[in-house]
Amino acid sequence: MSEEIIYGTQQFPTEIKQQNDAKQVIIAWDTGESFTYSMEYLRVMCPCADCRGHHPSQKKLIFGKKGVGITAITPVGHYAVKIAFDDEHSSGVFSFENLYDLGKNHDEHWEEYLVELKAGGKSRMMWNITQA
Repeated sequence: MSEEIIYGTQQFPTEIKQQNDAKQVIIAWDTGESFTYSMEYLRVMCPCADCRGHHPSQKKLIFGKKGVGITAITPVGHYAVKIAFDDEHSSGVFSFENLYDLGKNHDEHWEEYLVELKAGGKSRMMWNITQA
């Protein structure tokens, strides 16, 4: 008797809507669920190696991204999308599995991020500091 092994995601998006004015992305899933992701949330949860590192100890605290926008969402094969942000960060490839998790478990992920921000003495706000 052989065991079936499934690689990849169990859920697939049926629609991805980028709403620039509201600074959000709405993803409908083949499960019938739909999740709304703020662009800030996607930026601070970026799974790229620059943001997350190759080991948990290398994870960077991303801050100051409130109001960040998205310039492009591009399909990557049949398993992910690449998101380019208007802060010139464009190396994030979000697998469908990762996006589904970010939607399904939004409150837990966001609360954990806010705790990390506070512990790091950082803010969600973008600061425009000019010298006189």
